[in-house]
Amino acid sequence: MNSKTVRTLHLCAAMVGVTLVAACASTTPKAEYSKDLTSHYRIDADDHAQVNVSAGTGVEITDLEEQRIARLISSDLEVMRLHNVANNDPKNCVVEVTITRYQKGNAFARAMLAGLGQIHIDANVKILAGTSNEKLADFTLTKTFAWGGVYGASTSMEDIEKTFASGVATSLTGQDETKAAVQRN
Repeated sequence: MNSKTVRTLHLCAAMVGVTLVAACASTTPKAEYSKDLTSHYRIDADDHAQVNVSAGTGVEITDLEEQRIARLISSDLEVMRLHNVANNDPKNCVVEVTITRYQKGNAFARAMLAGLGQIHIDANVKILAGTSNEKLADFTLTKTFAWGGVYGASTSMEDIEKTFASGVATSLTGQDETKAAVQRN
């Protein structure tokens, strides 16, 4: 092989590597729904949701971090719910997000070796009827980031919080189910 072919192969390999790496931090986590409810609750365009975020027992997270996550979820939810058709029956609900694991990891450890210094955000999410507090749905959501090298070191907890919030909003609005339905057709 000549040097031009070798350079082209290296460039292609680098582009594939960058594409794979870039997908991890921005990959939206999928909800794992509780088995006790027969249907998934979906927030539509004319519905209104109040989002509350709190720490579970033993979880170290500041009030500012809880507020930031709540803002991110609310913001994503406002945008994503508009993709759903209004059903002319506006409902109010309360989304209770209980953070069960919040670990910022260690950027230096991630830079040294993939898998070290991982970032984790796990939560239990309950959707309650706004007036009666009846549980409409619940699910768990887990987001882990474990890439190494420069990418691992440069990815922050705030980056992962954005992806986590998007995962919550996607699950609440059924966007993941909608995409799956579109792909089947």
